[in-house]
Amino acid sequence: MGCHLEKRSQLNLRSHHPLLEGLMTCTNCHNPHGSDTQSLLAKASINDTCTECHSEKRGPFLWEHEPVTDGCTNCHNPHGSTQSRLLSARPPFLCQTCHSDAFHPSTLYSGTGIPPAGAAQQMLGSSCTNCHSQVHGSNHPSGSRLTR
Repeated sequence: MGCHLEKRSQLNLRSHHPLLEGLMTCTNCHNPHGSDTQSLLAKASINDTCTECHSEKRGPFLWEHEPVTDGCTNCHNPHGSTQSRLLSARPPFLCQTCHSDAFHPSTLYSGTGIPPAGAAQQMLGSSCTNCHSQVHGSNHPSGSRLTR
């Protein structure tokens, strides 16, 4: 940690992998003695590294969410985040970095109109995942919108 001060500070954020608690070490994900992968990953890709422990997120799924197959770091910061589940931003803002189509929802949310003034359901609770709960992928026949 002496050389990687930024990563060390990220491990002190609210949401982080349990390195400081002694439940894992840097070498669970990284090979410090050399690797032909980006960031000296111990596995061939970031997804292979993440699904080593998070196997329930591994596909293939009947309904794939393209950012997930591309790489976990599209949505997650693996070293630490101020958001739950290591998310790089709070939903719905994270979701709307890609999903700003005119069909649903049609406008970007700004965070105004939250309680007690009242709010759209897309701003409360788990936001988009209130309905789209299977964001990593779904094998349910009705799961094309990642709702089951």
